[in-house]
Amino acid sequence: MRDFELIIVGGGLASARAIRTYRDAGGDGSVALISSDSAIPYHRPPLSKHYLRGETERDETMVEPHEFYDENDVELLLETEVLGVAPGDRAITTDDSRLRYRKLLLATGALPRRLDVEGTALRGVFTLRSLGDSTVIREAAQEVRDAVVVGGGFIGMEVAASLTERGLDVTLVCRDADVFSQLSSPEISDHLVSLYRDRGVDVVRGDEVRAFRGRSRLDTVELHSGEPLGVGLAVVGIGVEPAVGFLQGSGIAIDNGVVVNERFETNAPGVYAVGDVAHFVDPLFGRSRRIEHWSNANYQGSEVGRILAEAPGGYDTVSTFFTESFGLTLKVFGDTSRHDDRVARGSFDDGHAVVFYLDAGRLVGTLHTGQDDETEQTFKQLIRDRATALDVRALADASASIEQAFVVTSPPR
Repeated sequence: MRDFELIIVGGGLASARAIRTYRDAGGDGSVALISSDSAIPYHRPPLSKHYLRGETERDETMVEPHEFYDENDVELLLETEVLGVAPGDRAITTDDSRLRYRKLLLATGALPRRLDVEGTALRGVFTLRSLGDSTVIREAAQEVRDAVVVGGGFIGMEVAASLTERGLDVTLVCRDADVFSQLSSPEISDHLVSLYRDRGVDVVRGDEVRAFRGRSRLDTVELHSGEPLGVGLAVVGIGVEPAVGFLQGSGIAIDNGVVVNERFETNAPGVYAVGDVAHFVDPLFGRSRRIEHWSNANYQGSEVGRILAEAPGGYDTVSTFFTESFGLTLKVFGDTSRHDDRVARGSFDDGHAVVFYLDAGRLVGTLHTGQDDETEQTFKQLIRDRATALDVRALADASASIEQAFVVTSPPR
């Protein structure tokens, strides 16, 4: 049995960031990075955008070059599955060995949900999570003319736009009446449906896939509406689930991910979790959350690296994420998942708009586009200060940079 000061399970952005800040903060123990992937840690946003479109190549997606891991004395155990964790023994079991740790970081991310319909195993039906997935979809897109993308969330919308820009005729199937329904913003949904249709995407809302059909490979997608779609490629993007199966029986607390505090500590001594898999305490909102976006993995990975090196650190930020389709960049600050009121200003059609999300009269999040850096920093501060609706309007009256967002009229609330 081999011993390590720190074992990191999961090969994504958070893991790479943790290694860098761990070493920068003085962490000098032996480190092992265990990943089921065949590649060293890479950025995921390009997988549904620039890389999928063929605008960047494999090496450009990497978080750090390969020599970074050699220079920082990190043992890479790629294509390795972790089968179990024994916190009492401070040990993990992989598919070919048993390793001991003093500290363990869980950064296993999430796994894509799959449709429970006939034909999902057909060649030509894909989910997108890894660099390998994106590579296969990119190659398959060169051989077909028509594609169906299932899902009106971030992955589905980005993939539909990217495949369209590659020259495919794309149908986007969304079971909800609104796209990006998790944002509860009919303003942005209506704008995106118009934008996508203008770009040639057939947007089908309020419908679902009944089955994928074909003999040796996909050739037809059947919808519940009864309308068959002849296609050679389908990508299913209907959300993800935290990758926690290997923790069964470990005693590590699981509840919509690995339960951690604001210092990313689990209930097991010496065990931490960050990124998509972590159900963490957000002190700003006083509750636990799980966030599945690049900026969160980037931030949490950096913070936990310092903590693992016994330097100060912990969760203390206004969360952010962004998405980009057909040149339109949307940003979300704070937490829009719980709100009882919205105030919308500006026009997404004109490229300058903001939706303020309030809960119990306090600002909890924003959805916006076309704002400058100063305005975005002000939004973050307003969220951190739990500003009231009156605070937001008063600041708009006093600031020309924010006032630009307050054009047109407010839609009915």
